[in-house]
Amino acid sequence: MVRSLILAGVFAVAACGSPPQRGPTISVADAYAAEPVSSEVAAVYLTIENTGDQPDTLVSVETAIAAKVDLHRMAGMGASQMRAVHNAEIPAHGQLRLRPGGLHLMLMDLTTLPHAGDTIDLTLELRHAGTIPVRAPVLSYLEVGERAAVGSDQQRR
Repeated sequence: MVRSLILAGVFAVAACGSPPQRGPTISVADAYAAEPVSSEVAAVYLTIENTGDQPDTLVSVETAIAAKVDLHRMAGMGASQMRAVHNAEIPAHGQLRLRPGGLHLMLMDLTTLPHAGDTIDLTLELRHAGTIPVRAPVLSYLEVGERAAVGSDQQRR
């Protein structure tokens, strides 16, 4: 009887095949906002990392200081060349980087004007991982420029 139970257990484990895949394991780093130059919009940048075995998708973002948040991609030079993106994939074992001059979050119709030194609270909604709270410090344009220069320097290496 014991031998039958042991063999049944061995067969059950063997029938399972490969170990189950881990779903997305998401973390957010390097979040910051640029101090807005107008009272209507502000930009937020961050990196979303997925250490899981399956991709995930950023589907929406909310904050109390804006009526809506859009995901935008720069398609050329200047603000007139921004294009709305409906969602963005975070690849398995990869990153989604939101940076000046590229993909970024655009806070639209600001209800509160953030200043350098403030912090913006955001909620990211991912298809599989669910909601993730994020705090983004507001930086002056000088500080944003310094971060962008350091980031592009590191990407060239």
